[in-house]
Amino acid sequence: MHRTSFRTLYLALCGVFFLSVPRPAYSQDQSLTPGSEVRAVWITTVNGLDWPKSKDTSEQKRSLREMIIRLHDAHFNTIFFQARGRGDVMYRSNIEPWSDLLTGTLGSGPGWDPLQFVIDEAHARAMEVHAWFNTFFVRSGRGDAPPSIPRHVTLEHPDWVRTIDGASWLDPGIPAVRSYLLNVGMEIVRNYDIDGIQFDFIRYPGTAYPDDMTYKKFGSGPKDDWRRENITKFVRAFYDSATAAKPWIKIGSAPIGIYTNFGTSKGLQGYSELFQDSRAWLRERVHDYVAPQVYWSLGEQRADPDFRAVAKDWREHSFGRQVVVGIGAYKPEVHGELPLLIDVSRSLGAQGNSFFRYESVSDALGLGGRYAYPVNIPPMAWKPAHPPAAPQEFSVDNAGEGIFRLHWQVPLAASDGGTTHYYNVYRSTRHPVDRQEPSNHLAVLPSEAREFTDTVRQSHAPKYYYAVSSLDRGNNESAQAAEQAVVLPWLAALGRTLDLKFKLYASYVASSTVYIPYEVGINSPVFVKILDQSNKEVLTVVDAIQKPGSYVAAADISSLRKGTYTCMLLAGDSKEKKTFVVN
Repeated sequence: MHRTSFRTLYLALCGVFFLSVPRPAYSQDQSLTPGSEVRAVWITTVNGLDWPKSKDTSEQKRSLREMIIRLHDAHFNTIFFQARGRGDVMYRSNIEPWSDLLTGTLGSGPGWDPLQFVIDEAHARAMEVHAWFNTFFVRSGRGDAPPSIPRHVTLEHPDWVRTIDGASWLDPGIPAVRSYLLNVGMEIVRNYDIDGIQFDFIRYPGTAYPDDMTYKKFGSGPKDDWRRENITKFVRAFYDSATAAKPWIKIGSAPIGIYTNFGTSKGLQGYSELFQDSRAWLRERVHDYVAPQVYWSLGEQRADPDFRAVAKDWREHSFGRQVVVGIGAYKPEVHGELPLLIDVSRSLGAQGNSFFRYESVSDALGLGGRYAYPVNIPPMAWKPAHPPAAPQEFSVDNAGEGIFRLHWQVPLAASDGGTTHYYNVYRSTRHPVDRQEPSNHLAVLPSEAREFTDTVRQSHAPKYYYAVSSLDRGNNESAQAAEQAVVLPWLAALGRTLDLKFKLYASYVASSTVYIPYEVGINSPVFVKILDQSNKEVLTVVDAIQKPGSYVAAADISSLRKGTYTCMLLAGDSKEKKTFVVN
């Protein structure tokens, strides 16, 4: 390549470098993109809604794996997997039978463990899994459950069951029912490396629930209060038991969308009609988060509540716990607003969103660019925090063609025994790397990772900075390893092909950095200096003996005042100057 073609290429690239990394044009307000948030999807197994229609094991595994891969690639970080449906389960249990969705027969073992499979696949991609647990609602439709081993709870304990509108519910007022459900849930906690448990149908079905005999035997005080207290007793017992076994585990629920009517937001009320006092669970610190079913669109359409108003009500009554706003993606009027609903949730300070359900959002995982970059899950300040040390021996190798290979070693053990559960990988055009800037976040990797390959397909600066950090299970982040800087390979390639001479090219400024391209034709001591308007040296950028080649020096100019400066290149008896402006 001859000199004129190099200059043409250089000037064209400069036009790119002057620009910062472009923001997606589709976003209303990218400044709302948080450094961390929950990005979750409910994967529904009941009635086979998201479950493969096939009874073939390999097809079931393939379908589940594909869901998880697609979610990961779209930068989701959390899966709410329906592990307990209607008194049947998707995991190995000594208490309740296998779901008939697996083999066609209730209680028939499939020869594999779907919950364990989801955990393994998700954790390999640094995603959390919460076991979604349908609580008191145990059978749909009329007729008895078929025989199975173990027997379905409606057959094993028919005296616990109340039927309303053709659906069977366990009676929350019976202490033995609450103990039974505690044991079912704790079986998951003890046997699986689960990140959380999320309760659904953790309520009564309505005010007409036929529990007069139960109230007569076990009740006292106003019946409505007694009903609410029955549910809350279970919540307290489970939270205490689960966190005693695994202090880091997250306990939450998906309460009905409206806690109690307010303003023009009216509908089925969790507190007074379903006896679901979810705000008390947050206030009493027996919940870590709620994922309320705010399944409406923006504005009050067809007498539906307004998404913004209801989400705001939940956020204002979170009592310091996390709110992951549930979005009803299955509704056409909601599906068309998914990016806007994320924007609203972020503007309200919610800790994220969850989408009901996988199939309803699978055609829109791009979400208008709202999940353009990976993020961490927000840590919970009340959970044990054991940030590990930074990774050791971090290095970056240039493999050519814009490919960089990052390597590191396991951090030293933390003083409190904290271990690494994830790694964050960052890339920035600026030093130091801003880890709160979402566009700098390249990946979240599992603890087994020791390397990462990054491909720079479009250059936005001649120099990039890489960083890597460690996180504990609660997403508490370490300090980062020492940053590693790389010069993009096109510079080296040009240097090999040019008829090199002594030459200083026009400097260009990006943010608080000035980039100074130049050529050296022979081995020589090289000095690159920056002078102010009075020709006083203010910075020495390069002071080294350099081989023939093309170089780009970079200097932090954040300390310089606005004005015109001179860049001076000295090599042997040669000297060149060019000016640049700091705005």
